[in-house]
Amino acid sequence: MDVQSLAKLPFNLKIIPTTVDGIPAGLPFIAMFNPESFSVHEDLVWNRPCPPGKQGSEPTYVKTNPRTFTIEFTLDGTGVNTNGVKIPVTAQMALFRGVTTNIRGSIHRPHYLMVQYGTFINVCIMNSSNVTYTMFDMFGLPIRAKVSATFTERTIKGLSDVLGMLSSPDLTHRKTVKEGDLLPLLTREVYNNQHYYIQVARVNRIKNFRKLKAGTELFFPPLSKK
Repeated sequence: MDVQSLAKLPFNLKIIPTTVDGIPAGLPFIAMFNPESFSVHEDLVWNRPCPPGKQGSEPTYVKTNPRTFTIEFTLDGTGVNTNGVKIPVTAQMALFRGVTTNIRGSIHRPHYLMVQYGTFINVCIMNSSNVTYTMFDMFGLPIRAKVSATFTERTIKGLSDVLGMLSSPDLTHRKTVKEGDLLPLLTREVYNNQHYYIQVARVNRIKNFRKLKAGTELFFPPLSKK
């Protein structure tokens, strides 16, 4: 590999095996070439009830599914990027599969993964990969291939608990009023129910909840367990 390519290697796409807690636990797969494309998909689930005889209704938020992302990159065995040293595509594929899809005896499943490319860092699992061989030598062995791999984002358990706590209606929240804010809508953001706005107004000693002063800090107490 030439000096320029070697200098860029630390910035190339890396797929790193990890423990369930997201700690690196093995040698990474480092792509020889950076991705040709990189796409991220986000999927929000909404409940859209429509009573009989009605044309439509207001969707209500249910959940946000984990993000999925797809990366496409090239494997090359011609030596074009390695100063003429030909690394067989079959060997590169074996390294890729060793990190992503091979069953690990100690955990009885493929590795948990971390994908890192530039500023994108994501703990995830791999859903699928598709390999298209595009060039062959005189013996019919592949010397170039395109890989398309799809991953699903993971939220590590401890982090998931923290994120859930930060948005929980069972905790105290404070919000700073912005111009145009309405108390029922702020209440809905915190409790997922706007009907508590009268109690919030009482706690904050608000006489006219229709005219909130911008810059005011409002206190949203935790909901009663009852």
